[in-house]
Amino acid sequence: MRGSLLLLSALLLLESTDGNGYDQLSQHDTDIIDRAIKAANERHGKTKHLDFDSIIANYDKRMLNVLLKPTTCDRTEPFVHRKDCKIRNPKATPQVSCIDCRGEMTCFLLREQEKIKQTVDKCLHLRFHITGDGTGISLAK
Repeated sequence: MRGSLLLLSALLLLESTDGNGYDQLSQHDTDIIDRAIKAANERHGKTKHLDFDSIIANYDKRMLNVLLKPTTCDRTEPFVHRKDCKIRNPKATPQVSCIDCRGEMTCFLLREQEKIKQTVDKCLHLRFHITGDGTGISLAK
């Protein structure tokens, strides 16, 4: 329960963009989305091309969560965003959530909610240690 509340709180703080805004996103975001499209199609793509639907971003934590859905287009390479492909029925499967955490991409089927929550939670709570920094004890003199 506590983890779900934490995740919900974090998601409320994140920015959200739907698939119609792909062209308005930054080059950094579209590069990540294209990596997600490639990873999702290679791992979970069957007969239809999986393409960008929406994105949830937390730039402070360097995390993007990309939702991909099957389109009307057949699965063909290269695996990149295809403007000519329309998202099929919103409930069509497979729907894939790809999480980019500080450059590391992980993709899960959307029905694997527990794995997605664990990955997002781990990314949002990842701590940094800067080499050369003192610990709290060594700084408390």
